[in-house]
Formats: sequence, structure tokens, C-alpha cells
Amino acid sequence: MGSVLAQLGQWMQTVALGWVALDLTDSAFFVGLVSFMAGIPFIVVAIPAGAIIDRVERRKVLMFCQCAAALLAIVVAIDVISGFVEPWHLLIAAFLNGSLLSVLTPTQQALTPSLVDRKDLTNAIGLSSAGNNLTRVFGPSLAGAIIGVSGTGEAFIVQAFALGAAFVLIAMTRFPKQEIAPRIIKPGAALEGLRYIFQRDDLRGLFLLALIPTFFTFPYIQFLNVFARDILRIGPSGLGLLMASSGSGAVIGSLVVARGRKAEGQGMMLIGTTILYASLILCMSASRSIWITVPLLIAGGAIGAWFMAQNNSLVQHRIAEDVRGRVMSAYMLNNGLLPLGAMPMGIIAGVTSVPIAVAVGASMTILLTALLAVTSPALRSL
Repeated sequence: MGSVLAQLGQWMQTVALGWVALDLTDSAFFVGLVSFMAGIPFIVVAIPAGAIIDRVERRKVLMFCQCAAALLAIVVAIDVISGFVEPWHLLIAAFLNGSLLSVLTPTQQALTPSLVDRKDLTNAIGLSSAGNNLTRVFGPSLAGAIIGVSGTGEAFIVQAFALGAAFVLIAMTRFPKQEIAPRIIKPGAALEGLRYIFQRDDLRGLFLLALIPTFFTFPYIQFLNVFARDILRIGPSGLGLLMASSGSGAVIGSLVVARGRKAEGQGMMLIGTTILYASLILCMSASRSIWITVPLLIAGGAIGAWFMAQNNSLVQHRIAEDVRGRVMSAYMLNNGLLPLGAMPMGIIAGVTSVPIAVAVGASMTILLTALLAVTSPALRSL
């Protein structure tokens, strides 16, 4: 529940920051730039943070990040409501929030295996993914409704309350005792997670398979505000509907993973569903009807959540506990690539249009996934 509340707040902020950015600048490029700033910390902060996650009590790390994110949301709310907000303020807010998220997310991921038996790990990861994806339904919908009725500043206030509630829940919860690694951090420890991944063919294949759609296709979510306002012309409430459609599909896909406990024999299925996901988003980019867009977003959300949760499960089953924090921090580079991918997508959108930019990204995912499938026997045999 703490994770769900924290994610609820983060999705509300994503929608609110994007809407403020679009209102202030009327630029799809700047919307992409705000997302880009949120993604940079997953490159410069997440990997070094992995060494800390293995050496500090993870519960304390969670509580610090949640508290700091709530305070940041309050500051942004005051800035927006007072009318002093400037475009560069959004860039700073996105970077600071991304820094906190790049530590909080791998900490949550690293905690999961300590809470359940190994035989239940796939089920637990699926349930966790379903809970987080459920916030993609309620978070954007709630944010869109608040923006439409009250304004964007109020959306940040509700985000702060959600994060505060998550802090209280974690503070009241007892966790299993964590085996703390030695506090001394050797030179190069920050890169241990990446080295661990790339020294093994199976982990490298899974990492790259998650990386490709995250960078080239997932950023379409950051531009749904443009689809809502300029293409489908359904406004902020309609943006909530689009985000909720994608999120509800993601919940379905995650629950499918949660139903099973199988963690083997999924290689070719993962490859096929990645290509299918990109194909659905490619079709969505060409749609000009909400009646076509919504079903495609639901289907795309379901397929996308299934292969990401299954990918995560396969990685978690293949790593040792003493390096879990560092490996999951490195794996979370994929999360950072979503907003980083919004930058080139925003550039293409500025030169052409958002639908064309999304179509280019989806096409790149199809081509690169097919290439990876041909060149990675270890991935195909998983």
C-alpha cells in the first residue's frame, strides 16, 4: 500500500507537470524536455545509489525518499498556485523528483524478495506491478479531474498527501531483518550492478530487451496530453481517460503474471510480446478517433505490463541477495530511459508531429527487438 500511494502521487505529478509545461510554453518539445530532466537522475543517481541500498536499511531509505518527495510537491504547489512558476522551475522540479524516484524505485524492488518465499516471487512481482499500474488508472484520472476543476497546483497538494500517507504506512510496518553489506564502499562499487548484468548473457539479453521499448516506445505516455488537447480534442479530463485506459490494461497484464509462478521458458514469448506491444502503439499513433485510441491503449497497456513484469521476475530469480540492490538499481536504468526517450521523441515531434514521432519510436522498437532476437541465443532459450 505504501508503494501504491507513492506511485499514485508520482503519476499525478507526471500529469500535472506535463500540463503546466504545455500551458506555459505550448511546446511539445518542452514537454519532452521536462520528462528528459526527470530521467537524467536514473543515469547519474540510480547506479551509485545501488551501492548504498545494499549498505543501509532499505526501510529508512524508503521513508527518506517519500518524505522528501512530499516536501518537494508542496513547494511546487505553492509555486504554481502563487503564479510565480516559470518554465525553468519545472525543469528543476522534474530533476529533483527524478533523483528521489531513482533511489526509491530500486529500493522497493530489492525489498520484494525478502518478503516472500522464492516460489512466490513471480506472483509477488506480478501483484506489485498490478498495484503500481493501478495507480496509472486512478492517478492520471484524479489529476485530470483536479486540474479541470481546481487547477494544477491543487494536484501537487494531493500528491503530497499521498506521499505523506505512504511514509506513515512504511513507518508503522515491521520488515524482516536485512543483512547489511559492509559500509565501506570500494572504488567502482557503483558500477558493480552493470558489470554483473553484462558479464552474463541471460541478464544482458533481458536488460536490453527491457531497454529497447522503454527508450523508443514508452515515452508516448509523456505526450498523451498533446493527443488529448490537439489531436482528439478531449481536454484534461480526456487526458485522464487516455492514461486510465493504458493503466487499466497494464493492471490486467500484471495480474496475468501474478496468476502464474513459472519463471522459465519465456524467452520467445517475451520477444514476441515486445514486438506486439510496439505494433499496437504504432496503430494508436495513426488513430484520430477516441473509440479506436482507447481500445488500443488498453491492449498496449496489458501487453506492455506483462512483458515488463515477466522480465523483472526473470531477472530477480537470477541474482544473489548480496548484490540485489546494485543490480536492481542498474536495471532501473530502463525506468530512466522512458523520460530520456521523450527528448528525441519531442525533437521529432517539434519538426514533424507527435503522431509521427510516436510512430518512429514504435517502428524502431520492432526493428531492434527483432535484431536482438537474432543475435542473443541466451535470450531465446530463457
